[in-house]
Amino acid sequence: MRFSVTSAILSLAVASAVYAAPTAPVSPQEKPNLVNLEKRGWVMDQLKPLFTKALRTLECGACVSALSGAKGVAYLNKNWVLSAATSLCKSTKLADADVCEGLIALQGPVVIEAVMQANLLKGDGKFMCAQALGVCPVPTVMSGTLAFPKAKPAAAVAPAHSGKIVDVLHVSDWHVDEHYVAGSEAACTKPLCCRKYADSPATPTRAASTWGDYNCDPPLKLGLDMMKHVPTVANVNFTIMTGDVPPHDVWIQTKETALPQEKLAYDVMAEGIASKVYPTIGNHEAGPVNLFPTKTSGGDISWLYNSMADNWSRWLPNDAINSVKNFGAYT
Repeated sequence: MRFSVTSAILSLAVASAVYAAPTAPVSPQEKPNLVNLEKRGWVMDQLKPLFTKALRTLECGACVSALSGAKGVAYLNKNWVLSAATSLCKSTKLADADVCEGLIALQGPVVIEAVMQANLLKGDGKFMCAQALGVCPVPTVMSGTLAFPKAKPAAAVAPAHSGKIVDVLHVSDWHVDEHYVAGSEAACTKPLCCRKYADSPATPTRAASTWGDYNCDPPLKLGLDMMKHVPTVANVNFTIMTGDVPPHDVWIQTKETALPQEKLAYDVMAEGIASKVYPTIGNHEAGPVNLFPTKTSGGDISWLYNSMADNWSRWLPNDAINSVKNFGAYT
């Protein structure tokens, strides 16, 4: 993945904390009404100078303190942090305005929840700051003892080699972009180029070619052509597909966009691959991207597992399909 979603959001959380969190050196001009605080923008108006100064001199301790501030503000109102992060992203031109809005709206609530659950004064704060901004040393891994419920089983004995050669096709990171437009801007300022965006220049600085560009995901034309070519190069015994179907439009990827992309991809693969296929789920399958909530967290990812079960039913037996519906995996 070329664009780090988590690092971008964490960076904004750190900076917006300084932007939004009340601190001792600041003397407010009036006592705010907390109910109306977000609407009046009092937090941002009062602390913008502090935010600017802190970003220039950001160090490990300041980063952890800023995260602690974000955590405190989030307990009052998570939307304050999201609002400050979005404004900061736009004003500093960290990304295009639509990318700032979409990415923070989709990923921000989960990152804020992670910050709220983290023990920031222990290793969690330093780890987050190390990953997001590189301003802290990565904490050493704490040693621990795990107790297994059963004794370690005896090592399995490998079966005798038959000597038969097996041809395996490995398909990975499909990422085909149905919205790829040849001739569009290939050197854009968004995480994914080669599309006709509302703010695209009339004349591209580098036009997207017919078959793709390094700054872009492959066009559907390329995916279709590749699948037509597969049967001509090998007598494949079986295929493994290791996930990552949707394109890298991470700031607008949702359940509604991911589901038809998944279906199209597996339909195309089924047309070109005659062998048995063993597919798996990648980190990009979910919408929003990377987020796989568990039942205990109050989230729901069953829509993805059920969709994968439908798409994979042409290749997998019923017991495996039932496992996919429950866990998103099978053996």
